This record gives sequence, structure tokens and C-alpha cells, in this order.
Amino acid sequence: MYDVVSQIRMPVWSTGRVALVGDAAYATSFMSGQGSSLSLVGAYVLADELARHNDHTTAFAAYEKTVRNFVEQNQAFATRQQFEARNAMLRSQTALPSDTQGRAAHTALTLPNYKHL
Repeated sequence: MYDVVSQIRMPVWSTGRVALVGDAAYATSFMSGQGSSLSLVGAYVLADELARHNDHTTAFAAYEKTVRNFVEQNQAFATRQQFEARNAMLRSQTALPSDTQGRAAHTALTLPNYKHL
């Protein structure tokens, strides 16, 4: 049995009045373990930027500026070598590992504290 591991890497996440978020814009490989987190962060930031700006074009640009580096760090986290190393480690384990080494990309963004009326 085979499965495809892929990522979505788009040069821009919006066009016209449409902005993409989550897997539609920047699906990470399942190896990063960050798909849901990135989707939630992206939706959170996009919602606030839309609330803060009078026009969608400015809001979309602010959303992408805030989140793009975070997304790219998490997309880069999963490589073929890491996948192979993970598989080898899992085959040799008798218990679940507790090591969180290499997780810096997962916490590389501090969310703005958006407060509105």
C-alpha cells in the first residue's frame, strides 16, 4: 500500500475578494503534525485582520504578513529524512517517546492579543 505525502505551497493566499486559510492555502505534510494548529492560527488572524481593516485587500495582506513565516517554518519541519528517522525510531520503541526536540517551529509565532468591542 502506498500513500502520497504532499504540501500546498502557494505564492499568495488571496485574490480578489477570496482568501484561503488552512489546508486550502498551506497544507503541511502530516509529518509536521501541525495541520489543525496552522488552520486555527490562520483563521484566528484572518478574522481579526478583517475586523480591523476597512477593506479586504489590506486585511488579506496583513493576514499573510503575520502568518506566512510561521507556516513556512512548519512546512520545512517535515523532510523525507525526518520521516524515515521517525519510522525507524517508532519501530525500535517499546513505549511512546516523551522527547519534544525539534519543536521550535511549532511555537515560532506568538498570536497577537486581538481585542475588539
